[in-house]
Amino acid sequence: MAKYVGLDLGSKTIGIAVSEGYFANSKETIKFLENDFNQAVNLLNSFLKKETFEKVIIGYPKNMDGTIGHRVEMVENFIDIAVRKNVFSLNDIIKVDERLTTKMAKSIMISANLSRQKQKENKDQFAAKLILETFLNTIK
Repeated sequence: MAKYVGLDLGSKTIGIAVSEGYFANSKETIKFLENDFNQAVNLLNSFLKKETFEKVIIGYPKNMDGTIGHRVEMVENFIDIAVRKNVFSLNDIIKVDERLTTKMAKSIMISANLSRQKQKENKDQFAAKLILETFLNTIK
């Protein structure tokens, strides 16, 4: 069964989810200095060295009207750095439209009565889980 890692990239965090099959599981959140994507790639590389993944599924945050904005440019910059550092290749990347995943994650956590602190701690990895589940649903 193929193993996938899902990423929700922010300006200070990377939410991570993993899957072996058709179910995604929240894994962890990597924190880095704001907009320091070199540091982010290095920290992600340390995580990726622990396990082998077939593909990296990354959230691609288009604007609500489908246009590309500064958040997509941030993701593209992150991918470029990771490819230059040989963390993964372009062939390993699958970009998934992530519009509203963070809001959905927050809504689900509120419905589950998680405290604000727990929501804050888990929103990025939960958003990564939703991104990865979106991909997994396309391959079922």
